[in-house]
Amino acid sequence: MTDQLITSLLSGVGFSVAAVASYLQVRRQVPRMVPVMRVAALIALGADALHLGLAFSRTGVVDALQSYYSSTVLMSTLIGLVGLGVHFSASLRGLDGFLFLAAGVLSFVEIGLTRQTPADLTHRPWFISHGLAFALSAAFFIAGGAAGVAYLLVLRILRSKRAPAMVGNVAPLESLERFGRWMPIIGFPLFTFGILTGLCGVAHRPDLSASAWYLDATFLFSLAAWGVYAYLCTAALYRPIRGRRAAVLSTYGLGLILVVFFARELSRLHQ
Repeated sequence: MTDQLITSLLSGVGFSVAAVASYLQVRRQVPRMVPVMRVAALIALGADALHLGLAFSRTGVVDALQSYYSSTVLMSTLIGLVGLGVHFSASLRGLDGFLFLAAGVLSFVEIGLTRQTPADLTHRPWFISHGLAFALSAAFFIAGGAAGVAYLLVLRILRSKRAPAMVGNVAPLESLERFGRWMPIIGFPLFTFGILTGLCGVAHRPDLSASAWYLDATFLFSLAAWGVYAYLCTAALYRPIRGRRAAVLSTYGLGLILVVFFARELSRLHQ
């Protein structure tokens, strides 16, 4: 439990410091915050990477990723990596702070999660793809949702009296819209694959296949999230949904992903 606490605290504090440094650099124009942000993010990523490496070596990749704690660490690591990558993009200024904040919140949530693998889950090598698909798709969805939140905030700033002072310091709306449009498109196939492999896992468990597993809250919220992102991706590719409406839909999807994440703790499918 000690190493779990240390990992979560290092990761959570590191990502939180990086988020605050991003805010100070964008809003307060404090140049020395840039190295602080990079070092803090790297410390957080290093703590997460160390935990994952030790977990993989101790229990194997399959069992490690079926653990609630390790799968959440992987998710926060992926979000942090996206944030670090976004940081070096001049057209997405300020979005890195939202992503670091999301990764930090996940890291602190990890403290209360169990690191034990549920005894009844499917222990077949192919089932590793289930956890990986959900972790990757959640990282993309959260990144897209963060872009949606940033879009709405920048739009509000540009419509206020502070607009002249903030122009040039925040990401252009076009860049946020483009980023927010592509993240769900990339994550949606992975999320679909995660749901399908989960259904295969249910089929390999007689105790679930004989019950009303389809009424499980995690499954129902996952289907709801799938529907929102299916509509969002279809609209982004084939229908002219842009701007504020697309940003709002991304935030709805982000909310559903968070609900799925917390519902998983009480889900019979994952007990």
